[in-house]
Amino acid sequence: MPDPSTPRAPAARGRGRSPNLLVIVLDCVRAGSVAPSTHGRIARTPHIDRIRGRGSTFTRAVAPGNWTIPSHMSITTGTYPWVHRRRTFRSGPPPTEPVAAWLARRGYDTAMFTEETHLVAGYGLEDGYAYRYARRYETTDEERTLVNRLVGHSGLLYSVEIRRLVERLPPLAIPMTSINYRQEIAFKRSVCGPFLVDEFDRWLAQRDGERPFHGFFNFVDGHEPYVEDGTAVGWAARRYARVPRFYLLAVPGLAGRVPWAEVERRYLRAIESADEKVGRILAALDRAGELGRTLIIVTADHGQSFGEHGNIYHGCGASDSVARVPLVVGYPDGMALPARVDDWVSLCEIPSYLKSAALGQPAFDETGAAPVPFPTAPPARNPVFCEGGPASDPNYSLRGIGLDRRWNHRLLAAYAGDTKWVLDLATEELSSWRVGDADEHVVAPGVQGEERLRTLASVYGIFSPSDLQRYRADAGDLTRPPLKDDKMRSWGYD
Repeated sequence: MPDPSTPRAPAARGRGRSPNLLVIVLDCVRAGSVAPSTHGRIARTPHIDRIRGRGSTFTRAVAPGNWTIPSHMSITTGTYPWVHRRRTFRSGPPPTEPVAAWLARRGYDTAMFTEETHLVAGYGLEDGYAYRYARRYETTDEERTLVNRLVGHSGLLYSVEIRRLVERLPPLAIPMTSINYRQEIAFKRSVCGPFLVDEFDRWLAQRDGERPFHGFFNFVDGHEPYVEDGTAVGWAARRYARVPRFYLLAVPGLAGRVPWAEVERRYLRAIESADEKVGRILAALDRAGELGRTLIIVTADHGQSFGEHGNIYHGCGASDSVARVPLVVGYPDGMALPARVDDWVSLCEIPSYLKSAALGQPAFDETGAAPVPFPTAPPARNPVFCEGGPASDPNYSLRGIGLDRRWNHRLLAAYAGDTKWVLDLATEELSSWRVGDADEHVVAPGVQGEERLRTLASVYGIFSPSDLQRYRADAGDLTRPPLKDDKMRSWGYD
């Protein structure tokens, strides 16, 4: 999306080559917090708006999963989580070829620039990218901070006794988690900043301009925790906002003490910081003479919740705050695409858009369908799905902590037309409601009897109880062997 008010650099070499393909993932950014959302508070994103003004806006984009690893694997392979089954910290190559590898075989330079360390930690998400850049290279959440390494996900913080004590005396959560908050903020500052775009600028300058490139960015500004700015919200409230996600979920009543409006305000400011980086990417492309020759996709791997349906941040539930994400596509000069797509579209479509553009085709039509699918047998487009959860410890399921709560169940949301269904794979309950601005706050009615059977068959392809197994996790989804520690098992770990 060349800006006519900005002087353009000389045209790059290789004028007749395929377009560059750039994917920018804004971690944890939900659709309801950026334009064109029509309700709630939204962030100011002038650079994304600039892309939108000369590109396509998807109003009903859905993330395949509710946290980083499953959703990114879907974005890179074009398959849903129950197909690729990469739902946790599980090392190894991707289960199917990612689109970056396909593009590399067609002569594309490929590069990944990420603030999210999980993307370059050996889980297969970086496969196909010849060049990879990150400031830090941790493999799991346990490695990020000293507190995580010392207490990790052991029984100390999540033992039944400690959780009951904090439930009776909520202020105890403040000293127990405040040190980790400071270390998490320090970690975030160490990876966020100008680093990725500066490296991208250098990479552009030294690469062979005769070849097209595929670049992938992930910015974690929108991920919790959020930097405080001195706004007066009260001493205790400010410190409750520092309590991490799993503790807010595990201890009943604790989330109700968090000043969610203030947390969301900091979140919007974080999105604005990410948008500034998008602007710097556009400037780098313009300096290299590549801006008008680049297909740019801006989206998010999942959204972020601030208490909706009892969900905290992400990795739990399937509410719209987690499932629905922004999707904006800026197209290169000479490619005609619709200005707006109002059909439901899964981020599983992104590899198909990249493949189609690389082959000289329009990336998608007015319904969001790509002319050339990737993989060759992509998932059906109607309905589209988001797998929600479970909200477990990243390495061990915390079944004993909240099996009775829906956020700790594996949910499968399906969107079609003006209806959203949610299937609870733990209880096999099915609910539905009309999609609208208020659906986050409306209790979904249950679907019973013959209507339930018809919906399971037509929406989910479930005709018998055995068909449910395709969506459920199995032993192959675990990254570690079953626990032998009886005490940890008694605390709810499996």
